[in-house]
Amino acid sequence: MASSLDRLSYAARQAARVAWYAGHYAAGRRLLKPMPKPDFAIGPMPSRGEMTSDMRALFEREWQDIEAGLFPEPPALTPDPGEFLRRSLLYFNDLPKVDARRHGELDHELPVGEQGDALPGYYRQNFHFQSDGWLSDHSATLYDTQVEVLFTGAADVMRRRALRPIAEWLAGRSQRGQRGLDVGCGTGRLLAFVHNAWPGLRLVGLDLSAPYLAEARRLIGRTARVKLMEGAVERLPFDNASLDLVVSSFLLHELPRDIRVRALAEMARVLKSDGLVVIVDSMQKGDRPDWDGLLDLFPHYFHEPYYADYVAGSVATWATDAGLTAVASERAFLSKVTAFRKDPSPRSG
Repeated sequence: MASSLDRLSYAARQAARVAWYAGHYAAGRRLLKPMPKPDFAIGPMPSRGEMTSDMRALFEREWQDIEAGLFPEPPALTPDPGEFLRRSLLYFNDLPKVDARRHGELDHELPVGEQGDALPGYYRQNFHFQSDGWLSDHSATLYDTQVEVLFTGAADVMRRRALRPIAEWLAGRSQRGQRGLDVGCGTGRLLAFVHNAWPGLRLVGLDLSAPYLAEARRLIGRTARVKLMEGAVERLPFDNASLDLVVSSFLLHELPRDIRVRALAEMARVLKSDGLVVIVDSMQKGDRPDWDGLLDLFPHYFHEPYYADYVAGSVATWATDAGLTAVASERAFLSKVTAFRKDPSPRSG
C-alpha cells in the first residue's frame, strides 16, 4: 500500500520533470523567431493558470490510481542524469533548424535514397518541423525531448492514462494469457509503461520507423515478452480476432483520414470479441470548448498536415463505424483517452 512518503516521492519526481521541460520550453521560446499571426479565426484560449491547474489535476488522478493499486508507480524511463543532459543539448542544437523550417527558410527535406523511399508518402514528412521526420537515429533520439517540451513535461502522464482502462479490463484475467499490440509504438514509451505495469503480458510494438523501433528496444530492454516489428498501421500483420489488447498513443492525428479510418478498422479486425482497444490522442473540438483555440493554433505553429481534420472529427464516431463501441473516456490535460470494446453486432458492407 502506498505511503505518505511514496506520495511525496511521486510528487517530487513529477514536479522536477515538469520544471525541467517547462524550462526548456521557456528558453526555446526566447530562441525562436516570432511566427506571423494567423489569418484565420481562433477559438477561446485558456489562461496559463487554467492549464497548470488542469495538469496538476491529471497528476493527482494518476496518483489516486496508483494508491488504489490499479497499477504501480511509473519508472523513470531515462534514469541517467547524463542522458537527460545529452538529449537536452541535442534538442537545443537542433532548434535553429526547426525554426528555419517554421519560417520557410529550410525545405521539408528528406534526402532521396536515405530516408525510407519505400515508405508511404503520408509518412515521409517533417512532422513538427523536426529534422529527418521519423526516419533517422538522430530524430529518434530527439523525439521524446521535443514532445515533452511541447507539453511541458506532461506527455508521459497523458500516455499513462491508458493504464486505468487496461487495469479495469485485466481484473480477474491472467496477464500471461493475454496478447497485446501497440499500434504505431514509436519510441515505445506507452509500450514500456504497459510492460512495467503488467510484465506477464505478451506485447508487440509495431511501427514503420526502424530507428524509432531501435530506440524503443533501448528503452524497454531485452525481454522475450515484448517484440518489436516494422509494419503499417493500415495493414496490421495479424490474423482476425488474434489479439486481446490493442493500444495506440498520439498516432491518429498524424494520419490522413482514409488511413485513419483503415487503421481503426484494422484494430477492430484483429481484436478478440472480449478484447479492449485504448486510444490516447489529442482532444478534439468540443471536448473542452473554452480551449478550442489551442486546437486551431497547433497546426499553424507546427507541421501537422492532418491535425485540423482530426480535431474537427470524433474518434468515437470513427471507431463506431469501424465496429468498436466506446466504454470509457477521459479528457487528460490536452489529450483524450478512449477505451473501446468490439461491437458484437457485425456490420454489413
